[in-house]
Amino acid sequence: MTHPHQQPPPTEYEDDEEYGVSGEPEERRRAHDAGPPPTEHEEPPPSAAAVSAGPTEDEIPSAASAASAASAQAADGGRDLRGDTGALPVSLRGRFRLRAVLRRPDHPHQAGVYRVEDDRGSHILKWYHRGHAPDPRVWEPLRDRPRRHLTHFTETSDTGADGHPYDLAPSYGETDLAGYLHDNPGPADPVLIHSVVRQLHEALTTLHELDIVHRDLSPANIVLGSLDPADPDLVLVDFAVSAHEPAERYTRDERWVGTALYMSPQASLRHQLIHPPADWWSLGMIVAEMAGGRHPIRFTDNDFVREEISSRAPDLSLVTDHRLRLLCRGLLTRDPDHRWGTDEVAQWLVGGSPPVAPWETGAPPGASDPADDPDIEPFAFLDERYTRPKQLARAFSENWRPARQMLSRRRGRSEFTRWLGQFEGVPGRDAEELTALLGLLEPPHPATPPREPKPVTMVRLISWLGPTLDASYRGVPLDHAGLGDLLREAGRGDEFALSVVADLRDHTILPLLDSRPGGEGLAEVQQRWLAARSRWQHTVDEALHASPWLRERRAEVRAATRLDRSRLAALLSLAAAPTAHRRRLRERTARIQAAFPQPVAWYGRLLRDPEDLVRMQLAEWLAGFAEQESTEAQGRVNDERALLRQERDLDVATLWVRRQDMLPTLGWALGGAVGLVLPWIFAIGLGDLVGWPAQRAVLTAWMLVVPAAAAVLALELWTAYRIGSPGYHPDRSLAGLLIDRGSPVARFIHRPGSRFPVRGLLIIPAIALLWAAVAYAPWVWPVATVAVLLWWTWHRTRCWRRYVAELRGRDDRVRPGRPRAAAPPTSGSVT
Repeated sequence: MTHPHQQPPPTEYEDDEEYGVSGEPEERRRAHDAGPPPTEHEEPPPSAAAVSAGPTEDEIPSAASAASAASAQAADGGRDLRGDTGALPVSLRGRFRLRAVLRRPDHPHQAGVYRVEDDRGSHILKWYHRGHAPDPRVWEPLRDRPRRHLTHFTETSDTGADGHPYDLAPSYGETDLAGYLHDNPGPADPVLIHSVVRQLHEALTTLHELDIVHRDLSPANIVLGSLDPADPDLVLVDFAVSAHEPAERYTRDERWVGTALYMSPQASLRHQLIHPPADWWSLGMIVAEMAGGRHPIRFTDNDFVREEISSRAPDLSLVTDHRLRLLCRGLLTRDPDHRWGTDEVAQWLVGGSPPVAPWETGAPPGASDPADDPDIEPFAFLDERYTRPKQLARAFSENWRPARQMLSRRRGRSEFTRWLGQFEGVPGRDAEELTALLGLLEPPHPATPPREPKPVTMVRLISWLGPTLDASYRGVPLDHAGLGDLLREAGRGDEFALSVVADLRDHTILPLLDSRPGGEGLAEVQQRWLAARSRWQHTVDEALHASPWLRERRAEVRAATRLDRSRLAALLSLAAAPTAHRRRLRERTARIQAAFPQPVAWYGRLLRDPEDLVRMQLAEWLAGFAEQESTEAQGRVNDERALLRQERDLDVATLWVRRQDMLPTLGWALGGAVGLVLPWIFAIGLGDLVGWPAQRAVLTAWMLVVPAAAAVLALELWTAYRIGSPGYHPDRSLAGLLIDRGSPVARFIHRPGSRFPVRGLLIIPAIALLWAAVAYAPWVWPVATVAVLLWWTWHRTRCWRRYVAELRGRDDRVRPGRPRAAAPPTSGSVT
């Protein structure tokens, strides 16, 4: 069934072909019926029925002029006498500025709707054909003064728009209740329902006090001025088919006005009863729809809707709130004499519980009266007798399993094909399709036992029997709303819904329903679904190929992406509503990706094209794997950071120790430098004292002592600062070297014995070299010492850098894959 919010049925004055009013072709009429629900700016098209629904010809002298207008139009070839309805009437163009054409009429009984502006502000202007004008006695009290929650016509005229009627009203908003319920599926907020009832109660009470019956109260004709549930500030609009009736009366023609889904049983009669209780029934239907999350009647075909309303009480099983159920039972009482009205609703609004008449469930609809078609032999199915194919199609659709079982038996199939043969050659029936169906129902060989018809055969059969039956399969509506409900149930694991999805996968059913009411677009849904299923495995393989981490978990990934029935339902949801799911997947995957502690490359590639619903859906289903990989990557990063922090803490501790040892280290450098310089001073002073060297050589030597001593001191202090503790002393310090080399000499001197004469001879060359330097060139001591110390300083620092590099390489070999530890910190850089 097509949800009334998505695609309401045509109002009865649009159903012209059945009654021979407009002669409109069936295809064109169906396209017209499939349009969006009329709103304040697109009211249901008024027809001549609107005129007859008002006073009779003897009560309104202008009825003859309306008939003459219709005759003039017919003589003019059916052309709309209003001219170019895509622009404002010529007589009004000087007063108003056209801002938008909200609806351009396709037929004379439809009003043109325009948004216009003038110095007073924005308005809605409706331009009627003079043969289909609203009741002027409805205009008058609504033009008199503003009334709460009712349209206030600021201007009306019978002939002011190029000889045709028009009315002008403020723009009360651009959101009607039908659009709001469509955008917010499911049961409405009870606060909103209570507010709607309260404000509509005020509007209908005022309207009925003015002796006006609205006759087309529906969500599409309720404009919301605010989205605040506590105060929607609604306005009841569209009075094109309203009637001024001080007393109830029946119409005198065979056509209806109003919206079938909200019409009372008395308004569904061949001669409609015009009385206030019809509006209260419509309010009850609106409340039941809001409280239950969908309309109580799951049909859109006018015949089925009227039959459902006239044969049994509405289904209120989805209305779970006991107070709202009480209100619905009171308003939807079939007997208008016992139906709730303004007094009972007022009591209910203040917490009262007025009495409700006994609830009449009525008889199940569907069977035909053989007297309706005396030339057709009835067909018996489930204890009912059918003469009309349309009614049998509905019975087959609602009783799918019994129908297949009946057709699987030889006798039942034979009786049905014989009954079906009565319609061969009937005008308006597809003879070729009937022949094909009879061939499919007959077994290929007489000896072959009959089997249940295939699902495709059943769908084709039901579509042939009832081409205007709402799109459905196995009793499940497959219009936009019904398909969404089915897929939601499949997503919850409902076995029946999953089996329907499996049938849709195994059989080409959706394209067969594309031509049925509510099934428009199902062929495209099937194509998108097939494309998604064909691409699915390749997309999964591509993700596995791109990620070594996923390949290690190949079995788990395959299980998470296997196209079982529930995932098939999810892909079908993408195909049925791509725009909504694209927005949902984009928002959800963006939130998932933003929550990753570390980026995941393969997941980012899946989300690279947000228009690709297959990749986006795969990203949603693999989100758990991506989160796990990201968490593991973050764990590795945390370990590396902890190691770095530990090593940095060690470095800081080492640096602190070095800083504490810096003064002793520099003291060792100073001691080493002094230990090297003092022998110079002794040797040069000794030479100066004894007078062996020339006076000039002694003077040169004393002149070189000061800069040489400064150089020795600077080199040693720089080396100590550069290497630092504990690497400097004793292994690389001048003091350590002097101690290391002087210790053997001291021990040798302190050891007496026979070895002394032999080893004592080794001291003679050193003493001779010292005497030569003192006697001839004392200045050699400082020069040679500085030169040797300069070379040794370069050598010491070079060996220290190699030692540090060796330590780093050893750390990397011990802890592979970890970040390189920082070098042991020194007082300065070692590189």
